[in-house]
Amino acid sequence: MKYYIIGYGLSGGFGGIKDFEVVKCHDEKEALEWSYEKACQFYEQYDGLHGLRSLDIIMKEDELEYEDAEEVWKGEREWWLDYLVEPYSKERAEELSVYHFDNIHEEEIKEEYD
Repeated sequence: MKYYIIGYGLSGGFGGIKDFEVVKCHDEKEALEWSYEKACQFYEQYDGLHGLRSLDIIMKEDELEYEDAEEVWKGEREWWLDYLVEPYSKERAEELSVYHFDNIHEEEIKEEYD
């Protein structure tokens, strides 16, 4: 298992990635999936607000059935998502500490990286 820093947020007027955390994963692909999921969860917090259209809004405005509206919604969500993965480094963790930075593996990492 390796440590990665993941970041997630929404692009455009939302300001991009501002939330970071350290995750322990088998590989970078797994960390990327985790980062993507966190970005999706972040998006869903604002669903229907600040110009992000909810399924109901899409169905009404675009006159679509649920299944078609869901595809539109997923496409719009993808446009807004912003996420990243990078291998953990102490220096990078320190740089990102000015943002919302969560490291539940701090004790484990200290032993390995100090």
